[in-house]
Amino acid sequence: MFKNFNLLFITFFNIGRIKFASGTFASFFTCLLFLLLINFIEIEIIFLLNLLIFAYSFIAINKTYGVFKSEDPHEIVIDEVVGQMLTLLAIPIYETLYPTHILYYCVFSFFLFRLFDIWKPFPINYVDENLKGALGIMLDDVLAGIYSITSLAIILFFLGG
Repeated sequence: MFKNFNLLFITFFNIGRIKFASGTFASFFTCLLFLLLINFIEIEIIFLLNLLIFAYSFIAINKTYGVFKSEDPHEIVIDEVVGQMLTLLAIPIYETLYPTHILYYCVFSFFLFRLFDIWKPFPINYVDENLKGALGIMLDDVLAGIYSITSLAIILFFLGG
């Protein structure tokens, strides 16, 4: 039973089982989920939920890792969820730099996160190639989220300044 739950969890309710662009779909649905949650839950609570998802992801990935045939299976998209949500959680920073509608922040966050997750500039590429298991799977997307936050903050600073 827990194995099935873990598989459902790390594939983000089977979005990871989509044959093409599963990470992009996971990021997109994470943006939609964020837009829904932000209307009902304080951003600090969403941050704590993301932290819990991040922590539980290590357990879930380690418990189900043998099911998959590759070292970084495309079916595991919970890392995209955590990285994309991290980028979205910086919206209060973006709002101070350049006030606009929240939907614009979500769109730019989505595209920047996907850019860095696919492109994998240093040190993301190093982490992706050299760290194995749950840590390698999760950390490269967290770094892509940090790159996205930094890039978007710089862009909005110059737009707003």
